[in-house]
Amino acid sequence: MGATEKSFTKIDGVPVYYMRNAPPRLDFATWYCTYSFYNKLVYWKRNTEWAANNYGNYGTITWMASAGFYVNKGGQHGAGTAMDLDRIRWSSGKISSPYYGHHATSSLTLRRRYYALDACCRRYFRWVLDGYYPGHADHIHADFAALPTKFSKSSTSDTRFIQAVCNNFNSAGISVDGVWGPNTQAAYDAATAKIGVTGDPFTSSTKTRLWCWEVVKHGFANKSFGSM
Repeated sequence: MGATEKSFTKIDGVPVYYMRNAPPRLDFATWYCTYSFYNKLVYWKRNTEWAANNYGNYGTITWMASAGFYVNKGGQHGAGTAMDLDRIRWSSGKISSPYYGHHATSSLTLRRRYYALDACCRRYFRWVLDGYYPGHADHIHADFAALPTKFSKSSTSDTRFIQAVCNNFNSAGISVDGVWGPNTQAAYDAATAKIGVTGDPFTSSTKTRLWCWEVVKHGFANKSFGSM
């Protein structure tokens, strides 16, 4: 990455560990990305921390774990503009763990917390690939490609996210298959009406971020749509 390279061990003062050695443990690591991506990480961290504490009394973020930022390969990781997020721990002791599959755990509380974190990522990055996206069951991937973020019905990543959110926050009971059909449209319409988002998140980045913000609020508060 040359002159654009930023090395770091912390994001905005929060240590970022590597935990994929066997057995899983928190190992010190030095990470790399571009300066612009790091600056976006800071905004994302502050937004996540503020929302979790404001809506759920989580406290501050004490550490994170990642599977990687810059990686010597093609794509966004090779450009130094991607993050694979494994885990976040707050000072309250609460944890969100993509690494341990919290998108599909039996705990509704943890699933909602997972999607709050997922939605925080979607407010700042594009693309975001979460647990229901093939090959991402143990981390959330977030990158800089195709900014600004804006929902697309042709995106399997966006569709799976919206389907899972409708199930976990509005009891939609639809398949999380990445296909935007009439059942998904009906579930999306019902959820959107409950959170009161007007306008079109599929044509407006501002509305996409607003829709995600409602997921953030309800997820960290562990509330169903329409109960806040």
